Amino acid sequence: MKPDHTAVPDAEVVQLVLAGEIDAFDELVRRTRRPAYRLARRITRNHEDADDVVQDSYVKAYRALPRFDLTRAFGPWFLTIVARTALSRIRQGARRATVPLDEPGAEGMTLADRLPDATLDPAGQQNLLDVERGLERLSEEHRSILALRVEGDLAYAEIASALDIPVGTVMSRLARAREALLAEVEKLRASRFQR
Repeated sequence: MKPDHTAVPDAEVVQLVLAGEIDAFDELVRRTRRPAYRLARRITRNHEDADDVVQDSYVKAYRALPRFDLTRAFGPWFLTIVARTALSRIRQGARRATVPLDEPGAEGMTLADRLPDATLDPAGQQNLLDVERGLERLSEEHRSILALRVEGDLAYAEIASALDIPVGTVMSRLARAREALLAEVEKLRASRFQR
């Protein structure tokens, strides 16, 4: 039976892995799997690519653990690896066709069916759908930087590290991406009201 590491801080889990307790890495995977997939999916816009990116990122993270700064949290460090891996996949052109988030997925459910908050009123659900559709219309640069900030919950410095750009550039790109998203959402709303 595997030891329970759920209450063990990230740094201690990393130290256990480095000391040879390889099964402890499963705990790091458990802690980061969902946000890593969401971030990879947002950047790659494809389920299979996102899965590949997450798997590749875990391999990279495992190999890089000896260089991990134990004073940092594992999650943001790992999400930076996920972001770099996803962006690299896009730049190499090694990706599958994108699939809109509101198309039925493998389980046959659309984004509207999968909305996490069933307590939202219809207007709130429509707002979420508008944002998702607006995100799909953004450039890769805008979508990626928003994904790093929103999905990855990375700080500006971590985004700068992931993209290898200055923090000031991160701030200006985020501002432009937010403006572009707002414009797309407004276009969607306007087209809906013209019908």
